[in-house]
Amino acid sequence: MSATQDSFELTETQASFGALFPSTRYFEIDSKSAGARFGVWVTPPAQYDADQTQAYPIVYQVDGNLFFPTTAPFHQPGQSDALSPHIPFILVSVGYSERESSAWVWLRVRDLLPPEEPVPEVMLQAVEMSVKAGLLPRDEADRYVAMFAHPAGDKFLDFLENELHPRLAQTFRIDANDVGLWGVSYGGLFSAYVALTRSSLFKRIGASSPGIVGENSQIFHMYRQAVASKDDYSGRQLHITLGARELAESSVYQWLTARGTSELLAQTSQHPLPGLRVSTEIIPMETHMTGAVPAWFSFLRACYRGGPAGRC
Repeated sequence: MSATQDSFELTETQASFGALFPSTRYFEIDSKSAGARFGVWVTPPAQYDADQTQAYPIVYQVDGNLFFPTTAPFHQPGQSDALSPHIPFILVSVGYSERESSAWVWLRVRDLLPPEEPVPEVMLQAVEMSVKAGLLPRDEADRYVAMFAHPAGDKFLDFLENELHPRLAQTFRIDANDVGLWGVSYGGLFSAYVALTRSSLFKRIGASSPGIVGENSQIFHMYRQAVASKDDYSGRQLHITLGARELAESSVYQWLTARGTSELLAQTSQHPLPGLRVSTEIIPMETHMTGAVPAWFSFLRACYRGGPAGRC
């Protein structure tokens, strides 16, 4: 091989985080409320450094290990989208630390489900399948199954509201009156739960394909309590999305997500909560998996729309 050919050989290396996500800062934080360590990716709007006096809305996105790398690259360019721009905001993706990042799919069950929320048998079957496939040691599997019996979405919410948000407010210029939350699947279940708690922090909430399974879901118990209480939900918006194929095609998702989501929408229509603005979109052609990122942009269009029309 000639010297000229040698100069064109591939050199394998490991790309730095900064090279892949130059505008994002990464933090890890130990939560006393949740008893866990979380990873937090913070991506500011493009003009954040231009005006040191400007405060911005902030949107929290759960399942950060999955959705940070799939949505953050579009965050800053999205402000200048000619057809569907969003207003400038600080994006915060919350997931699990580097040490536990490989276990995020199991840990999220503990953190995103409301207390006493039933865990469907299919989740336990998934754990057993992972053990049989050699993907999960038995002792770890037993630990996760024990977690499933005691979901602690209330503790995770306390972490977001009273531990993480105050610390970020000390570091970034945040509009304290404009804080949003978005999640999909069990993250969507968590978002619906937060909306019904009448959180004093989160006012614009996106619940995408929420994993509301069966009539015994805590979401329906909470909704009935909210209706009976006649509490005022003014100033709050809930945007609910679902992939069209989750609803229309025969699959496990018809009862894992579509049935519960449809019933929640029916409740918001038949028994609206005072002042709560509810919007929705059925996303054409998408499944539970492929609809996640389109659902994020649906949420932005509904709650953070930019351009002459502004927000709804």
